[in-house]
Amino acid sequence: MKVFKISAYSFLVSASLWSCIPSYNAYPKEYRHAKADFPKQKAFVVNKELKKEFDILKHSEIYEIVEDSTHAAKITLHPMMTRTPSCGNPMIGSMLTVGLLPSGFPYDIAYSYDVADNSTTKNYQYKLQVYQSLWLFNIFRLGKTFSKQSGKALLGNYMASNK
Repeated sequence: MKVFKISAYSFLVSASLWSCIPSYNAYPKEYRHAKADFPKQKAFVVNKELKKEFDILKHSEIYEIVEDSTHAAKITLHPMMTRTPSCGNPMIGSMLTVGLLPSGFPYDIAYSYDVADNSTTKNYQYKLQVYQSLWLFNIFRLGKTFSKQSGKALLGNYMASNK
């Protein structure tokens, strides 16, 4: 009987955690539909080992990322700083209702990189805003990953700063 109780409780805790499927959205809302409809500069990323930062830059489609550095600008990524709420209280409602009650977290991301072209180096710094939603029905929004939505936020910020 004791094994059954432990198994039942383990199943309930696991089901409540599995039911909270994350999905992300870029903010402001206008950035979600931003398209890179400008001529793209060829760029070589020097430090691709910063995987998250590189994925965000790649998904932003601001530059045409190339593998040959001879005739391309060189981008040096800086580690991003991500700020989230310090506690997980917003997630409790989703976990207790097995994902039927939506909850979410705001992410504030300080994203920066340097672009070296010929003899000039320019630093770009952006504050990206991405919102994570935890909800059972996010299963229908599986393509909205952190790196894709952060890339949209980066593209929107880039276009807004270059008007």
